[in-house]
Amino acid sequence: MILETIEQRYKSLSKQQKLLATYILRNPKDILNLTSKELGEKSGVSTATVVRFAQQLDLDSFSDLKISIASQLSSGKVIVDTVIEKDDTSKIMSEKLEQVYDSSIQKSLAMINENDLNKAVELLNEATHVYLLGVGTSGLIAYDLYHKLNRYGIKTFYETDAHMNLEFLTNATKDDVVVAISYSGKTREVSIGSEYAKEHHIPVIAITREDTPLFSSSDICLTIPDNERTIRVAAIASKISTMYITDLLFISVMQLRYGEMKESAIRTNHLINKLKEK
Repeated sequence: MILETIEQRYKSLSKQQKLLATYILRNPKDILNLTSKELGEKSGVSTATVVRFAQQLDLDSFSDLKISIASQLSSGKVIVDTVIEKDDTSKIMSEKLEQVYDSSIQKSLAMINENDLNKAVELLNEATHVYLLGVGTSGLIAYDLYHKLNRYGIKTFYETDAHMNLEFLTNATKDDVVVAISYSGKTREVSIGSEYAKEHHIPVIAITREDTPLFSSSDICLTIPDNERTIRVAAIASKISTMYITDLLFISVMQLRYGEMKESAIRTNHLINKLKEK
């Protein structure tokens, strides 16, 4: 879809091209009735920039760009601009958030490489221990996965203190696996841990965007979409995309260990239920 393509390429665009891309993403229907000159005037760029922009999207002309947008609009698969505006009503906010959820999951699903996913699941299933790396929002996702895996009998290590997390990692062996989570792929606390793991022949599963340092240094990378375009609900979008992948890993491993994990869940629930007894 052409609008998703523009979103994915947004960060690599020039300042003028970003102005144009922002206008198109916010007003896709309006583009159909504009000439390249009129679009340039409305978005604050030159006509030449409009033409070159279409060509950068592997289209022959601005007319082809309009045709692609019209095709997507007619299919009903249209992204809603999710920039939060001051005068947004509760209904509009709800619709924007719904679009963020739907779009993030659809984009993440489209990026899944089944072969890489299966390899990652196999590594997790066979690992003696799992070590998780992640800070900030990625840390919250790592913490969620940490609890899920431990709850179902998979010995997993994660600490919100990055220093302690790296201390844990020094005990890892080649029979373990590291899951490194970072949207930017540049988080120092994560990259140091993944580099250490690689040096000591410990398999690394990265969850990050394409073309990042973490992507390049991992054994297996499960990519997430680049969906932080402007000041918008983007932190939510990247969180949803990443958690979609970690949850997919979890349920895939749970499927392989169905009987074993079921027994572990029963034991855990039985113990926790004692807290509810009077």
